[in-house]
Amino acid sequence: MNDNLKTWQKLKSNPTLFQRYFIKEYLIKACRRFFENKNYHELESPIITNALPQERYLDVLTTKIELKGNKSRIGYITPTTETYNKKILAAGLGEHFVITKVLRGLEEISDNHSPEFTMLEWYHLNATYKDLMTDCEQLFAYIFKYIKESLENEQKLGRFPIDLTPFQNDNKINYQGLEIDLAAPWHRISIPQALMQYAGIDLERIQADKQFREVAIEKGYNVGQEDDWQRIFEWVWEKEVEPNLPKDKPVFVYDFPKQICVLTKVNIENPLVCERIEIYLAGKEIGNGYTELIDAEYQNQKFIEEAEARKKLGLQEVAFDHDLINAIRSGMPNVAGIGVGLDRIAMILANAKYISDINYFPVSEWD
Repeated sequence: MNDNLKTWQKLKSNPTLFQRYFIKEYLIKACRRFFENKNYHELESPIITNALPQERYLDVLTTKIELKGNKSRIGYITPTTETYNKKILAAGLGEHFVITKVLRGLEEISDNHSPEFTMLEWYHLNATYKDLMTDCEQLFAYIFKYIKESLENEQKLGRFPIDLTPFQNDNKINYQGLEIDLAAPWHRISIPQALMQYAGIDLERIQADKQFREVAIEKGYNVGQEDDWQRIFEWVWEKEVEPNLPKDKPVFVYDFPKQICVLTKVNIENPLVCERIEIYLAGKEIGNGYTELIDAEYQNQKFIEEAEARKKLGLQEVAFDHDLINAIRSGMPNVAGIGVGLDRIAMILANAKYISDINYFPVSEWD
């Protein structure tokens, strides 16, 4: 098939391709139904905001809004719904979820990346990051069953050619030749354990920037004085740890170093780490969640540190969300929250090589 064709042209000439787009449609419906069945409220979040949480390496997109009277405002296109979730939690809404588009700047357009993607976020009251792991395992079991039943129904309707083969083996999928078992329990590995096992690095011995820099240089990394702890961690993680994570089942990576956690509760038993998880599926990072930090003064200090780091790095200044600090200060419930990228999940469930292959109008097709 001609790769220069737009998606609508490919679908017009080959209707069998519709199935992978239906899988994303059914995935979104399954997520909504799962949380509705749990009596979660659905929050509608804005797509533009006037301020954001401070995170040093978060690349944001801005837009200029022209108003009457020759007035204008600069707005940020929402990169995450977290600020809205926490404010509405402070207001008393309780458990809820969001399904929305988010955008982030400087995202490469590649097999696994797009500046625009669909995000699911949910917030579980009186829970910790460990409860989020259970939520995820249950959600995926529901998603698999829902998509299978939806495809079966579409096949009965006879409107499109449907291949049920990929969903015949309960809770098992094949992604690009890799068989993945979605059944619980999933793999679990802590960051300290992963760093030692795959990179030979003891987290306790690299607490300072200088210590980590020296270790990285010994391992052959080209590290400068301007490279901070987080940047070095990302290099080591992407080169030595991430490629070695198991791929036969989804993986929960948990207990992240406190140096890279801005919005996360510190682990009481081990104050070197925070109660954060990431989820990997088929070797791809698909989600990030944590036990939420609800100490307003500590959160404010973390934001100040991140804002100063952005300034030092020469990055774009981002308006400080003082309203979020006020909301947390007014009183927040104990809660755990997580954001999951639905495009990558759909891509894997549909056995699509490219993320553009599950979006009707991908950014990669812009002229």
